[in-house]
Amino acid sequence: MTRFPAIAVSLTLFASSALAGGTWHAWSDQTTLPAIGDHRKQVAERRSAACTPRVRDPGTPGLALGGGRDIDEMIRSLETLLATMKPGDQGYAGVKQSIESLKEQKKKGSPPLPVGSAPGALSFQKALANVEKVLGAEASRAKALAGSDDVIASLAGRDPKLALAMLLASHRAQPRNAWNLVNAAGLLSMTGFPHEAVAFLDEAARLGGALPAPAGVPGQAIALSNRGHALLGLGRWKEAEVPLRAALRLAPDLAEAHTNLSQALLCLGQVDAATGELRHGLRRTPDPQASRDYALEETVPGRHGAGVKPVEDTARRRPAKDLFDLTRGVSYELPQLKLPRTRMEAIALHDQYEALQRRGSQESDALNDRATQLSNWSRFDAGEQRWMRLVRDASIHAHFEPELWGAYKAAWDAHYAFLEAVPRFAKIRNDIADRAEGRCEQRAGVYDEAARAYMEGLRPFVRGQEQAMARWVSLRTKHETALAANVADPTERLALRLGTEARAKALFYGPVVDAAWIMSEVPDEVCDGQVPQGSLDLASLPDLSADPCGGLPTGGKLKSKAGSVAVPNINGGPVAHQFGLSFGVSCKGLDIELAPSFKTAFNVGPFAQLNLRWDGTATVFAGVKAELKQPKNTPLAEYNKPGLSVKEGLYLKFDKDGIADAGMRVEAKAAIGGGPDKAATLWEGKIEQDFGIAAAAAYWLDR
Repeated sequence: MTRFPAIAVSLTLFASSALAGGTWHAWSDQTTLPAIGDHRKQVAERRSAACTPRVRDPGTPGLALGGGRDIDEMIRSLETLLATMKPGDQGYAGVKQSIESLKEQKKKGSPPLPVGSAPGALSFQKALANVEKVLGAEASRAKALAGSDDVIASLAGRDPKLALAMLLASHRAQPRNAWNLVNAAGLLSMTGFPHEAVAFLDEAARLGGALPAPAGVPGQAIALSNRGHALLGLGRWKEAEVPLRAALRLAPDLAEAHTNLSQALLCLGQVDAATGELRHGLRRTPDPQASRDYALEETVPGRHGAGVKPVEDTARRRPAKDLFDLTRGVSYELPQLKLPRTRMEAIALHDQYEALQRRGSQESDALNDRATQLSNWSRFDAGEQRWMRLVRDASIHAHFEPELWGAYKAAWDAHYAFLEAVPRFAKIRNDIADRAEGRCEQRAGVYDEAARAYMEGLRPFVRGQEQAMARWVSLRTKHETALAANVADPTERLALRLGTEARAKALFYGPVVDAAWIMSEVPDEVCDGQVPQGSLDLASLPDLSADPCGGLPTGGKLKSKAGSVAVPNINGGPVAHQFGLSFGVSCKGLDIELAPSFKTAFNVGPFAQLNLRWDGTATVFAGVKAELKQPKNTPLAEYNKPGLSVKEGLYLKFDKDGIADAGMRVEAKAAIGGGPDKAATLWEGKIEQDFGIAAAAAYWLDR
């Protein structure tokens, strides 16, 4: 699953605006966007729900006039009440005075939110005390310097109080670290404490210092986006617009800032601008790539492949290759179906085609039933479910993919061409057959001629559909199995693959076999001595139950420690190294490495690595490994995790026939980290170069 490597981006994903809580809720290039007109209507309908301040206490200082309620709605309600009263009635004067007061407040506008040293501003210490009081016992469960994985796991487990407690524990351990407060502010505004969030952000600004850039997003942009979100929670739509636009100047592709700005503009009455910002927010990549979207609605209802509507007038999405790894698809070739050449062969095969259709329908239904029984999304957290939903939706819309649409259209064009040809050649068959008379043998001769004209006329249409459907099934199956390989859980992967197999077989046993069955509809009179003969001899259709990921979860990693071994150190004499044994699992194979666990900033030692691939190949790589780390006692060491690792040695590659290749390999890996989360890696690059035996010899001689 794709995961952002630092807390802040994850929190801004969770700390989204209320506007984004509709059916279009997601931040991904795979989000399906509605047609622009429909989207504008949806946005307008969300105004009432979106433009309500999100605070736990209506009396919170700084809340919009009216205690968070729509002031226009309050005026209308009181005017309706006043219309039912007469001057002199009890309460009449009070209601009238309230209306006048609200109108005056509306005319003057909301007073600016007091922040910093302004009178009435909530101090950081008071805000901190408010939050700790709400956390209560949760605060004792939090550990200091919690990593991003801990915080994200708490959010995914729907325990925001524990996630917030972890961030506050990190603040107590590092009181000068502004980044913890920026992250906590995002979570505070999400959970109904926007005024406290502003106080946290003010304190972070007072502490100063450079903020990290998780996933390449400037930390200052995230802080500004969090401030805008907090102001939205307070109902300060116009004030929120300022920091949100500032955030987008620093990070134009920060989707959360676009989404929050959309809410601010909507609540200011700018529906068109709000819709535009929301569409920007629902795309993680910059807007210039928007032309890559493709439409998701066909032009002719009930007819496949006739065409698609213009992308502006319908729902749209990005190609799957923009988000998913599509390198692990499985080929799926349909067998060629035997077609009858003579009337007697058609009579013999007709019932076999019908039986094949029934058997195939049952087989497809059974595959779908098994896929449904295997799939159980309740086992996964919200983030995993969202990822699997993206994979499933990409599979559902596969035929709209630019690379697949041509094959899809060709398959169904061939199908409709066959259906249109059937009545033409059926008329020829019937006209010839109507001339049959005399003895059975005489009639049989006429029927043979009728069947021959009918079958030979249909044959190119039947074969054309079969070939076009086979190509479409092959491309779609490879695409869908590649998508399925992006799901980490092996059971869910299998469920997706079984669904793909069911669809592939349904197209074969449906249109393909049905066309052969229709082609075999010939006069079935059989004279004495004639025996209809014919056998399908159909090869088995492919099975997709075998998992290219070896039936194991992808991305798993396991480490253990081996004993100490004395090896030479680069500085001279033997040094006892603690060796570590690590295992890595992916959809490509199993990686095992034995290497020293370096404790100093720079060290060198031997290593051995074994790569086992699910395709039956293996590579043994052994040699010398050098590692450079930032020393612990250097400035900013606790906030950064840079490193450089270089491996150099010999490799042997094996396949089923033995040694396939040998030579030398050089592998270098560099990583740069930043921020208070020591486990976060902001950037990692890897260079790998293999030299064959001759090249390796030249490499060493040249040195």
